[in-house]
Amino acid sequence: MSQHDPSQRLAELTHLAMHASLTVEQHQELEQLLLENAEARRNYFLLLDLEYGLAKLTAEETGQPSIGLPESIRPAGLPGAPQPSQRRTSPRVWLALAACLTGLVLAPLAYWNGNSRQVTKQDPPKPPKVATPGPAERTLPEITLIQTAHSRFFGELGSLSAGDVLQLDHDYALVEGEIQLRTRHGAEMIVQAPAVFLARSADQVLMKVGACSVYAPPGAEGFRVITPQAEIVDKGTRFAVNVTESGEADVNVIEGEAEIFTPNNVAPDLSGLLLGAGEGRVINSQGHISNPPASDMNRDYRGSLSDRIVDYRVTDRKHPQPDTLLDVTVQRGGKIQRYDVEELIGFDLIHFKAGTNGANFSTPLDRPDPREGDGSRTRAALLDRDALLTTGTLNPGGAVKPLKSDPDWTSPDAARHTPGFAVRFHQPVINAVGPDIVFFELHVVVHPENGDPFHVSPTHFEPGLRSHTVRKYDVSLAHRSAHQLSGFLLYRFDPPVRSVEELLSGKHNGGYIHQVPAKVIAVGIDLSDLGYAEGDEVSELFFQDALDDVNLIDPVFLGGLPANTSHTLPE
Repeated sequence: MSQHDPSQRLAELTHLAMHASLTVEQHQELEQLLLENAEARRNYFLLLDLEYGLAKLTAEETGQPSIGLPESIRPAGLPGAPQPSQRRTSPRVWLALAACLTGLVLAPLAYWNGNSRQVTKQDPPKPPKVATPGPAERTLPEITLIQTAHSRFFGELGSLSAGDVLQLDHDYALVEGEIQLRTRHGAEMIVQAPAVFLARSADQVLMKVGACSVYAPPGAEGFRVITPQAEIVDKGTRFAVNVTESGEADVNVIEGEAEIFTPNNVAPDLSGLLLGAGEGRVINSQGHISNPPASDMNRDYRGSLSDRIVDYRVTDRKHPQPDTLLDVTVQRGGKIQRYDVEELIGFDLIHFKAGTNGANFSTPLDRPDPREGDGSRTRAALLDRDALLTTGTLNPGGAVKPLKSDPDWTSPDAARHTPGFAVRFHQPVINAVGPDIVFFELHVVVHPENGDPFHVSPTHFEPGLRSHTVRKYDVSLAHRSAHQLSGFLLYRFDPPVRSVEELLSGKHNGGYIHQVPAKVIAVGIDLSDLGYAEGDEVSELFFQDALDDVNLIDPVFLGGLPANTSHTLPE
């Protein structure tokens, strides 16, 4: 055991425990270390969730078996687990079990941190600052989360949203989606799941595993991405880094220049390997550099997050007309655009058939609907002729499998009509880059966070056209922009509605106040996902719930986006 670095010895012993290679003497030594070292025991509890979360995520992404516990410490009830004994386990046995578990967690951490220190010992000199930060810059946070797309972090107490400031020296595990970061000096970084990273300062981010894309505009030169065996120093450029769990890193420079430092390539003058635009290298887990396959070049770089609904704005409950949609902000082709609600292309409801759920209608609390329908379009207009998010034609029917042929709503027998609803736009929606349709759903807060999946289909199938299933919303319940409704009345029909005519003339229960809080979530629909070519005009669409669970979609607003890009917002 080293007298100078007990943590290194602990890492060695736990690594051996992970691979079931401990001798009896080493096992006793590890047990004693855990008895004496409270910090080692704390590390176990802090890192166990993270390590197993990553292992599970890796299994899902690759199909490879997840990390497993040694046979002797598998919990009872798992396949191959020993049966529980009536004998009481001694404290020393529990410590032995803790030692094995600690090995599973601390060994990768020791590998990451140990290899990072190898690079640090030969760190290149810090590049000089382009300019001394003024008082305004000094007040900015080191690194800020500026955008998210379908993101979910593991182990964070609350969801992270645009505008949040990252903690320094804190491990973030991004298990879904992608995020965009911006440093105090203006460097931007897109991180894609699955990834674990740590922000050290406005100039340094440690990528332990995962892919990132970096853009450093003038004034942000010198930004560094640190991997287990290398440092990539920006020289005013765009580059991508992909780090595997073994510590190997792929580096691709898109434009400008970047410099790579590893323990094996630092020259006597402390210069590294300079890469120009179109060049790339692979750094293996021992720090050796090689050329990547030509097919891998530039494939990992992301210049922006995925096109999507970024957010939307609604009147609050103090407004004379609360819960009214004002505008929606959408990213299309990498550009952020905002549309006032009056600019969106409206539609008419041309078909509606519910399933077994007869709660097919909602209105604001102060606008109750007459119990008897008068056959006019008054009820339908509450979905397709206003911007209120408390009005909707709810719980349409659906199907587990999406449509492959034209839906039917013209049969004289309403029972034969295809479950779901159809809309006809007031003018054709032109398929442009990114989302073309915005879809807003009333979503009760105790329902699944990511929203109710649904199918969207052409009303007339032609060669090349297909249905598309939406399974995740751009603005989910956890999104900061998700608006909580001030309240609404829910109306139940008996039997459930089977056509627009029954919706307009049917009798309901008079309505009741829905007691459970609800928010409005939203998703953008790209007509390209239905097989339409860019520039194609679309006049009608058909929607169905995906029937994945008992919860059905509750659409409260739809709109087509204009094809022009005149609303681009400044970045």
